[in-house]
Amino acid sequence: MSKKLSMVLGLLMAIVFVIGLTGPMGASAASKVKLSATKKTVYVGEQFELELTGAKGTVKWSSSSKKVATVKDGLVTAVKTGKATIKAKDSKTNKTYSCKITVKKNALSNKTLKIKAGESASISLKGNTPTEWSSSDEGVAIVNSGIVTAIKEGKATITAKAGKKKYTCKVTVAANENVSDEPVELTLWVLESGEGLSSAYIRAIDDLKKAYPNVTLNAQTFEQNYYKDKIKASVAAGDLPDIFFTWSGSFLGEFVDLGAVYCLDDIMARYMKSGDITQVMLDNTTYDDKHYGIPMGMNAVVLYANMDLLKQAGVNSVPKTKDALFECCDKLLAKGITPFGCAAEDWCVSEYIEPMAEKNIGAKALGKIFNGKASFDNEGLAETVDMFKDMLNRGYFGNELGLGNGDVSMRFMEGQYAFYMNGSWNGGMFASDPEFASKVTVTEFPVINSKKSQLGELIGGPSDTLAVSAFSKNVGVAAEYAVALGKLVSMYSYLQGDGLPTWKIGYDDSGVNEITKQISKVVAGAKGFVLFGDTAMPSYEKDPYVAALMKVFEGNMDGKAFTEELSKAIR
Repeated sequence: MSKKLSMVLGLLMAIVFVIGLTGPMGASAASKVKLSATKKTVYVGEQFELELTGAKGTVKWSSSSKKVATVKDGLVTAVKTGKATIKAKDSKTNKTYSCKITVKKNALSNKTLKIKAGESASISLKGNTPTEWSSSDEGVAIVNSGIVTAIKEGKATITAKAGKKKYTCKVTVAANENVSDEPVELTLWVLESGEGLSSAYIRAIDDLKKAYPNVTLNAQTFEQNYYKDKIKASVAAGDLPDIFFTWSGSFLGEFVDLGAVYCLDDIMARYMKSGDITQVMLDNTTYDDKHYGIPMGMNAVVLYANMDLLKQAGVNSVPKTKDALFECCDKLLAKGITPFGCAAEDWCVSEYIEPMAEKNIGAKALGKIFNGKASFDNEGLAETVDMFKDMLNRGYFGNELGLGNGDVSMRFMEGQYAFYMNGSWNGGMFASDPEFASKVTVTEFPVINSKKSQLGELIGGPSDTLAVSAFSKNVGVAAEYAVALGKLVSMYSYLQGDGLPTWKIGYDDSGVNEITKQISKVVAGAKGFVLFGDTAMPSYEKDPYVAALMKVFEGNMDGKAFTEELSKAIR
């Protein structure tokens, strides 16, 4: 090789080396500052969040007309009709970013409604949440939190009262040849940990007495361990109750495959059309594009962030990309703050690796792996495991890695970790300490590969479900009753702080703590759910899976070994 050629190659290698060093830094420096919305139409009383991502300094918020809309730390509140401009100013660059707001008058979603006797439909008030619903004739139609149920042929006026203002909807009920006044007895099987029905069930069943005066409901409760065996035996014997509790995913799917579950497509289509429930909330109980379950409650993995600790490191918002997250973690370490807390328990480790995998390979790909439709031999999954190991090696999880989850969650509340990724069920505990709760922002793990994933893809989703037996002698009535019951149980469980809503919130939830409200907003905006791995998989696949997770956490397995072991042990 000539001397001149050697010099040229050496120069090219040097250039490549420099580009390799400066590339990520340049990309980070070039990251754009962006306001999450530039135009928005809302109704009086509504609130929504604005966020200035990529800001170099602190963000100062202001409104051009506080009479129309106010803003505090990015939370915009519509006050009265009109127009206003919300501004976010980056203190370091002095640049201002604007969002134009149009505030409209409150209005009911329906001014008129036509339904048949025995059917239900939902109406909602845009803007303020009505504190009181009423019907001019409960013999014709009743209303509960916006759910209108037709009793018999006739006309009635439904009124929603918000403050001193009233909004009305005229309801016309037509006769329904499929509905009979004949007495009907339905049996309900419910899973309960305590004695008797929970208050959510009791309140829901009491509400439905007016809507279904001819229905006598016989409810029976069971403990979880006994119930799983009982329900499976009942399915095999063709001896199911009219309505029964079940879990979504593969558990209910086995019953559907046996032809034991009634299809709810016609009923759910009405609620989906009215906007009361979304397809995303029904995905876990949809098989071959048909709906078989009524979701009552759900859980999801969310990312809790202590904003006080982030601000100490000069970070004003939760990072939305993997690179920004790593940069944030490095800044936290420089300030002596441990970025993450994770317990040495397999389910806790899964609640880091699973959301990371979902944001790297996408919800559909991960769902196929967990549901047995694809192999664990996935390059992106191996890459995710190595990324998690890299976070451990960088010290993002600190030095004490043998703690139980109780200790880790308490340390997060004590301000020893900036982030804690775990289940939505922690919301109530965090909210019990008002001082700590005021520091917490709830969000999701950032997107790692934007070509395959997106924000809104979450681990978890609706699991607690009601289903209707295909063998029921009164299957039509049972189906209508079960859907109405499931929706009300979802509402009352959420209002009592016992779960997250799977149906649209069209009622007053002002009594719910702010952290749970944040979580409900995150899950309400979900674009897809993947059930927890150990829930989605059959029991014989769960053990090798969780064992491999712990090997990763303990530093005894890398990504390639993880996928190879599971592809051999499972499929």
